[in-house]
Amino acid sequence: MAAKTVKLENFAKELKKFTKATLEEQQVAVGTAIINQIPKLVEASPVDTGQYASSWDFTINEKSAVLGNYAPHAPIIERGARPFVPPIDPLLSWAKRVLRSPSQPPTYDSEVWALAKGTQQKIAKYGMKPRNVLEKQIPEIIKGIETELKRGGR
Repeated sequence: MAAKTVKLENFAKELKKFTKATLEEQQVAVGTAIINQIPKLVEASPVDTGQYASSWDFTINEKSAVLGNYAPHAPIIERGARPFVPPIDPLLSWAKRVLRSPSQPPTYDSEVWALAKGTQQKIAKYGMKPRNVLEKQIPEIIKGIETELKRGGR
């Protein structure tokens, strides 16, 4: 394997050797690749209320591109969580939706309570496994950027 050592202050100059694309062309390639992958991110998103699936967004500026999910529970879906005792109210609302129960708070039926309490106890014991929705899509985003740069004749 060939290796080359580059000083940090020369890193940007070294990268420029690998592409003749202008900064604007690179930004367009990154933006296009991200836009093309957002429907796949939405499709891979777990859906309950739709908040997570509809919270994908990105920004591009001169120096960076940021793609993320801005739903309040996105970090737990993406990275998981250690065992903790979640509050029961959101779990009751979730269980009511899942079971399509006609019961209303505060008098949820026994099935809703059982599902909510069982889920609460499981999370308290095992935590929540990561879904890695974005992480799994990164290789496709990178391929998309490469494709867009090649399409532009670079």
